[in-house]
Amino acid sequence: MKNKLTPLLCMAIVVGFSSCASYQTSTAEFRNSWDLGDEVSALSNLEKAGQSIKAGHDEELLWNLEMITTSRANKANELTDLHIDRAKSIADENFGGGLIDPSSKGIGEYVGHFHDRNMLEIYRTIRALESKNNARAQSALTELKFKRQEAEEINRKRIIDIESKANERKDLKYSEFLESGEIDQNELVKQEIAEKYQEFYNPMGDYLRLILTNRGGEQFDFGTTKENLSKTIGENVSFLQGEEKVSLTDSNSTTYVFMETGSAPYRIEKKFRLPLVLFYNGMPPGGVLYVPFSLPQLNYRDDYDRQFTLKTEAHSKPMEILTDMDSVVSAEFKAKLPGEIAKALIQTVLAVASQVAIEEATKDQQQDNLGVFILATVAKVAAAEAFTQADDRSWYSLPKQIMVQKIATPKDGKISIRAGSSSEASIVVDPNNQTNFVYLKSIRRGNPIKVLSSFGFEQGLAKFHHPEIHKTFAANH
Repeated sequence: MKNKLTPLLCMAIVVGFSSCASYQTSTAEFRNSWDLGDEVSALSNLEKAGQSIKAGHDEELLWNLEMITTSRANKANELTDLHIDRAKSIADENFGGGLIDPSSKGIGEYVGHFHDRNMLEIYRTIRALESKNNARAQSALTELKFKRQEAEEINRKRIIDIESKANERKDLKYSEFLESGEIDQNELVKQEIAEKYQEFYNPMGDYLRLILTNRGGEQFDFGTTKENLSKTIGENVSFLQGEEKVSLTDSNSTTYVFMETGSAPYRIEKKFRLPLVLFYNGMPPGGVLYVPFSLPQLNYRDDYDRQFTLKTEAHSKPMEILTDMDSVVSAEFKAKLPGEIAKALIQTVLAVASQVAIEEATKDQQQDNLGVFILATVAKVAAAEAFTQADDRSWYSLPKQIMVQKIATPKDGKISIRAGSSSEASIVVDPNNQTNFVYLKSIRRGNPIKVLSSFGFEQGLAKFHHPEIHKTFAANH
């Protein structure tokens, strides 16, 4: 009895404490601090959680991505750059040119979603501009241009591969299951939000490229146009109006203000109990009538400031949504959902096999021993739960929205930003710069608005191709 049951119990216990469960446990204090808007404690708790993650572990990328946004919220620029470089290295290793087949990865392994890698390049661009590294900004923008097609191809192949494996299994009626209506996808992702953008698209990359092309020169131009962006963002947003090329000698100064507000949706686990008659004709094996089934579900957050107003001595202008990260994350989640369902069904078959094996291994003993019967029952449940865990890891500290507005730089350079919850911040930019950028952060409603950076350049970037030429920029930090 002992020799038959113990390995199965051990297997269930080992799998039950899987990497996704351990990561969520180790970062619980970080997530609690972040939800409270306490970026200082969040960074401390996240650094502590990272002590248990070794180089090469499948959670290393995710932890470095979290460190980017959390250290940036603390204005720890050197730390941010360190983790940008680490995350970039890991992402390139796992997704180099799309040559690595994601279906070859282990079930539940976290290697980064596309919107993660997309935002990684956006943060690389922003930090490059802030640190006056023109060449690095151009490199990151080039990556952004070509990653979307790669993501579409990788996801298409992943779904084809995993669905083929599901259809090939004689013990799994995959097509019949999809037609059964057991899974309502509207419970997992808000369809209306997911349909706002095309799959694997984030308009912020194109907007950065557009304004840098118009105000920085042709080196950033990859065919992005105001008309293309208008189709996605909307034709009535004021920050796209009058967004045209400027000459290097244009003396009119413009200031672009960006605001990260709130926190993006994150993945949680939604559990189902599926009747095994969906997969078997007649009585299911081992007397098991139901099996656990788990899928990731997006959990949307709502505690954020929706309204921000820029004020100068002469004018007042509301900020507008540039990127709705709810839609970015939801569109990708919806695109990948067929693969998630197929993967979960294969896991379910493994769970059934585990339960049947335990049933067979303890059949004789259960008839004579109540203790063995109870132990076998517990083992069956543990095995099923272990095999059917959904991977709920996600980049928890991403913003919910990225807002923007552009204004004519006031002659005194003074600008104030006021939130709907009455939080307010003031900055001074250089009116002698042709272009100024300001980057702001608000984690949750009522929290102080943080000025993460304020910088600018005197004239077009196109004249200067080397990051060592710092006199190009006049920065105000």
